[in-house]
Amino acid sequence: MAGAPIGSNNATKNKPWADAIKRAIARRAEGEFAGINKLADKLLDKAEEGDMAALKELGDRLDGKPAQTIAGDPDAPQHMVIGWANPQSK
Repeated sequence: MAGAPIGSNNATKNKPWADAIKRAIARRAEGEFAGINKLADKLLDKAEEGDMAALKELGDRLDGKPAQTIAGDPDAPQHMVIGWANPQSK
C-alpha cells in the first residue's frame, strides 16, 4: 500500500519525537538543551558512536519504518481460489 488511505490525516499528525531529533541536529552548535531535547541529543550521541539500536531508531523516526516485505519463494507456484456467493440461492 503506497501512502495513507484517502481521507486519512495520519501524515499530518504532530510528531514531537521526530521534531525533537530534528531540533537536536539543528542546534548541535547552539548548546540549548531541555527535557525531551536532551534525550534526542543522547540518541544522536549514541548514533555517532555507532550504536546500531540508536541508528535504527534515528532512521525509523526520520524516514519512517521500512515497508514490511512478504516472504516467500517468488518462483514457487501460487494457488488462488476465487469464489462467488449468491445469498438469494439456497
